[in-house]
Amino acid sequence: MPLYDYECTRCGHRFEMIMKLDADAPACPCCGTQAAKQRIAAFRTNAWSRFLDGMEKRISPEKFK
Repeated sequence: MPLYDYECTRCGHRFEMIMKLDADAPACPCCGTQAAKQRIAAFRTNAWSRFLDGMEKRISPEKFK
């Protein structure tokens, strides 16, 4: 399930929720209203850093002992 960023239009509280793709917007954990709207968020991944670590292990394995 993906992680979504939300912002309450009533109180302005920003929060993250793990939700199903077809789920309705959650209630705000701060004020409890159903006035949360989804924010646009950057895609987060650590694949690039894992790739770089793997390459460095091949080049200089003594660093990872």
